[in-house]
Amino acid sequence: MAVLDCWSLMSAKLARGEGDWKGMKKSSVSHRVEPAIKQSPSPDSTLYDDIEAAWLEQRPDLDLAAACTLLRLERVNQLHEMRLQGIAKAVGLQKGELYVLLALRRSGKPYELRPTDLFRALLVTSGAMTKRVARLQEGGFVLRVSANDDGRSELVRLTAKGLATADRGIAEVARVVARTIEASGLTKAEIAMLDRCLRKLLAVRTVKTPKKSGRLTAVD
Repeated sequence: MAVLDCWSLMSAKLARGEGDWKGMKKSSVSHRVEPAIKQSPSPDSTLYDDIEAAWLEQRPDLDLAAACTLLRLERVNQLHEMRLQGIAKAVGLQKGELYVLLALRRSGKPYELRPTDLFRALLVTSGAMTKRVARLQEGGFVLRVSANDDGRSELVRLTAKGLATADRGIAEVARVVARTIEASGLTKAEIAMLDRCLRKLLAVRTVKTPKKSGRLTAVD
């Protein structure tokens, strides 16, 4: 199944959010596939339907269906991040700090990683990671220990408090995600399809514009 077909099937159920694009008008027409489980359209869903319909009216020469799907996906991610922030707050942390604990927890015993491994895994700068680790150390969630193979290098290790907090956090993440999926009506088969589609999109890291043709070309 093509990526666009996958997204067309999933987008009606993934629609959540508030947002806008420059120059948009609203219209009531929607060309999205109906969800398998019919639900009353939410204001968020209607917003993105209106955005897509407006662009269809204003620029019928362009195929923006996938772009509008990605706009929905962006809002889905924003909502997920907001839920994660709530989970982090409940355990007394910022979201980025919780991410550090979870990265250490999933590394397995003795639950330690080099700072470079942490900031690469979490896609943040070394400076941002240094600040997060410092706050976590101050709170008693992690320790800095010397690496066995190099006395000049340091490792960041979970304390007992950090381990308990990480376990509590990831358990709550699982519960919140499960409730979200249940509320959306998505089936296991649809989730699996969505995962396959996302993997295809993640394989495209950049696009380049040839100087002569001006056409965008995907680069794996």
